[in-house]
Amino acid sequence: MPCHNRVMPKLSPLLLSLALALASSAALADPQAAAAQALAAAEAAINVGNDSQAESWLSRIPANSLAMPQMARAQVVRAQILLKRGQPLAALQSLPSGSDHVPLYADAIEATRARALFALGDPVAAVRSLVLRERYLRSNAEALADNRERIWDGLKQHPPEAGDLPKIRVQDAATRGWLELFQLWRQGSIADYAGWSKRYPGHPGERLIAGLRSTPTANAVAAAPGNPSRGAAIATGFPPAGPTPLPPAAAPAPFNNAPLQLQTGSGRGYALLLPLSGPYMATGEAVRDGFMAAAQKAGLAGGIRVYDTGADASQAVGAYRSAVAEGAGVVVGPLHKESVAALARLGTPEVPLLGLNALDANTPVPSNFLQFGLAPEDEARAAASQAIERNQRRALALVPSSDWGNRVLIAFRDQFTALGGTVVAAEAFASGSPDPSKVVKKLLNFDTSEARHKALSDVIGKQSEFDARRRSDVDFVFLAAKPTDSRLILPQLRFYRASNLPIVSTSLIYEGRGIDWPRMSVCDMPLMTQTQGPWALMRSELGAQYVAPMRDYPRLVALGHDAFGLARKLVDGSLHTGDRLDGASGQLIVAGDGRIARELSCSAPTSTATVAVATP
Repeated sequence: MPCHNRVMPKLSPLLLSLALALASSAALADPQAAAAQALAAAEAAINVGNDSQAESWLSRIPANSLAMPQMARAQVVRAQILLKRGQPLAALQSLPSGSDHVPLYADAIEATRARALFALGDPVAAVRSLVLRERYLRSNAEALADNRERIWDGLKQHPPEAGDLPKIRVQDAATRGWLELFQLWRQGSIADYAGWSKRYPGHPGERLIAGLRSTPTANAVAAAPGNPSRGAAIATGFPPAGPTPLPPAAAPAPFNNAPLQLQTGSGRGYALLLPLSGPYMATGEAVRDGFMAAAQKAGLAGGIRVYDTGADASQAVGAYRSAVAEGAGVVVGPLHKESVAALARLGTPEVPLLGLNALDANTPVPSNFLQFGLAPEDEARAAASQAIERNQRRALALVPSSDWGNRVLIAFRDQFTALGGTVVAAEAFASGSPDPSKVVKKLLNFDTSEARHKALSDVIGKQSEFDARRRSDVDFVFLAAKPTDSRLILPQLRFYRASNLPIVSTSLIYEGRGIDWPRMSVCDMPLMTQTQGPWALMRSELGAQYVAPMRDYPRLVALGHDAFGLARKLVDGSLHTGDRLDGASGQLIVAGDGRIARELSCSAPTSTATVAVATP
């Protein structure tokens, strides 16, 4: 298979010799220049298969002389050396945990990560890495074709097993489409290719179907070199192929393949239902400002009517009826959960309705009724997914002892477990407690360590020297806490010797300034995390125009902004199942049941935005 990594082009032995000569020049007195030359020589060496020479050149790079992009290149070289030596786990661990911070080299990082994951027998994660890689190939037709060949060849060499089904169900649509198409081919279910195409319209795997109809299927996979038993096990391990071979799981699956059922009325205007009086007035105004800002940018602000829902669900029902009677083409809102539930109980809306909160899991959802909100569960699932991408598979969880904390913990644990992780221990703390030390101590197993020491002292009859140690069987901590709670919890984690553990948290912890922890990731929306690009620019523009809402409720402003984008598509009749829309609040995914899910990224917190967390 040809290589398309821009980072490390293939070099001939002659060019390799030249690179080595340049790198050994006595003129390279400057450490940065020496590092750059040594790195180039290492890349040249590994690309001609000389892992020993590549390792030698990496060892000559002066300490602390590489910038972040160069460090990513060096990590890729190290991973390729380890792969050549048959050490895929070490290769995976040596790679950067993510690639979005070095987009110029992201294709090489994800390609190498996929090789390691395939070799480790994790084809689901490998395909996900290659799907992610396509974002960075910049519409290069040859590179895209090569990437898709890597996906298919990797699956043939390392087919998924029956135990991978839970992980497959929670993948994004593009990744799941590849895995389902492979399953159909492997099982010889040629007749269902048409059904697959309907479930995944526009999927790049479409181009393979004509060739797949005439190629060997399960027998060929079972007999793949080096995989005789694995292929055979899979051929019998999956359920028989049918109309929907991989149905989405209930919770926490973020996607539903069923067709989106919408019926439009005769109106064309937008009705916005928000609390503009009473105790929640400020939150309603923040959503309204985001909605109006997006509408003004689109030149459509004149077609919007705003209705006050107050703080009472009955007012929301009255506002809805007034909006429909006055010719609304789409209704956006209400904002509060009780009000959204009250409208759902009325039955199918006369025009598409986009509620700005989610119904309870077991509540019947009428057709023509969509749900879009800032669910903290989205952030918890993002935290779980990022941890798995970083090969962090053993977690501790620390959440508030509240309904909110329980929801977040369940979402995190369900997603993390479905992707192959294990929550080793979980504890709940009382928000506002001045002393969380007992909970932290228990979470880290310090109390068990001390109990063992006491038992030993009782046996020998005297006190012995004792150095308590925290548990060592975990990779990271999932922490959901308000800033005021985190300022007490983080010192306790440090005191009990967990300062070397990474922490991944939800947006609740982040108030727009640095967090005193060396390896902290916060899962939040692009409007809050992006330091450059369109959402950073929009944050600056909105901050100048809507000072108070962006100071106090920036995430609700983002909710309003994205709600207009969805409403516009509803009015135009262009919103469909499976649509993925880039929004200020995340990448929005339209499910067939009318739920709008959000995919989020997790990154080190910055101080580029002022944030106060307050969600209705």
